Amino acid sequence: MIVDLWRKGDQSGNAEAATRRNAAAEGVADRVDVQTADMTSLPFDAASFDVVVSNLAVHNVKTRAGRTKAIDEAVRVLRPGGRLLIADLRATKEYQNHLAALGIRDVTRSNLGWRMWWSGPWLPTRLVTASKPPA
Repeated sequence: MIVDLWRKGDQSGNAEAATRRNAAAEGVADRVDVQTADMTSLPFDAASFDVVVSNLAVHNVKTRAGRTKAIDEAVRVLRPGGRLLIADLRATKEYQNHLAALGIRDVTRSNLGWRMWWSGPWLPTRLVTASKPPA
């Protein structure tokens, strides 16, 4: 499942059509579901996914309250025992602290290294990982 808002002018060239072309090029188009949705209000039932991955997305939510809601939504749709991975440029300490406050287990935060720097070493990408406790 791939979820995005597909905004025009996205500097990454992100577009639903490009995502579908990439899936076809990799031979996985029949196994990829592409949807348009807002990460602060996901259109999925609670406990729908074994793994939730967010890659360089949550920082695009302008407010702290909005970023908190995005993290809450990721946790909500994650099955008990599931894994959460959030790679982002900013506020990863905020995500880490919020997940710990929610009682999520094994919350870690690490630097992904120089290959994931943006604008030189000034914007390093960090990865927050966590596990939702079993039911």
